[in-house]
Amino acid sequence: MRNIDFLAIGHVCHDWTPSGNILGGTTSYASFFARKMNLQTAILTSFGSDFEFQNRFQNITLHSIPSKKTTVFKNVYDGSHRQQFLLKKSNNISTIHIPDDFQQPKMVLFGPIANEIDFEILDIFDNSMIAICPQGWMRRWDSNGKVFHQILKDWSVFQKADIIILSEEDLNFQLYLIPKLASLFKILVITKGEKGADVYFENKKHTFPIFPSNMVDPTGAGDIFATAFLIRYFETNDIPLSTNYANAAASFCIEKKGTEGIVSHKDIINRTYKIKEG
Repeated sequence: MRNIDFLAIGHVCHDWTPSGNILGGTTSYASFFARKMNLQTAILTSFGSDFEFQNRFQNITLHSIPSKKTTVFKNVYDGSHRQQFLLKKSNNISTIHIPDDFQQPKMVLFGPIANEIDFEILDIFDNSMIAICPQGWMRRWDSNGKVFHQILKDWSVFQKADIIILSEEDLNFQLYLIPKLASLFKILVITKGEKGADVYFENKKHTFPIFPSNMVDPTGAGDIFATAFLIRYFETNDIPLSTNYANAAASFCIEKKGTEGIVSHKDIINRTYKIKEG
């Protein structure tokens, strides 16, 4: 049985740009971050033979469901707002695709990006700490591939999770939904972009500011936040410590393009405590 510390589930993808594809997907950012933290890391995903970045997953156990194509998004930014277009979609992921030695990880992050994970998978990992980023289950798209968010009608499918992480944008800024969601889950994290994050646990709301940084590319910041929060909370069981750690990790992410902003644990700790090296 393979010893897995961190398992990410969801599509890796191509993010299309005029100058060529770049690597995208919650599982990509999550697994690279976990690898940087020296964790035994695995991914359950699906991509086609056209996937350009498989060689970047060294020291990560990569299990892909065969597909004729790789998921492709086009992201159009207007300031901090992102409009997405789904150009291609790979195959869905279901319980029959989970290898036996993937079923006992210490931590699992569900990071769908195109409604590609069957809900039944959530029942598999009874002995793992589970974090869920539901945004991919909430995405729908029109005939032109233009992506929009549709609020879920039944949130009870996520009640086995230890941590739910959503952005205000995921909720279409219908913030009146938050108290109800907070009552359903052990820990609910609402990220608010430049306004930081709110964490709901033990019937209380706790607000945490962001760390100042120079934004170059916001892509992946939410994925890094979610991964850093899960890992740090697994290690410490401390909500404030985990949130500040996640905010610091995300602040590094936006300072560089793509996955180049994933830094070491030491760098994150230094920023968390505002310690400058050298």
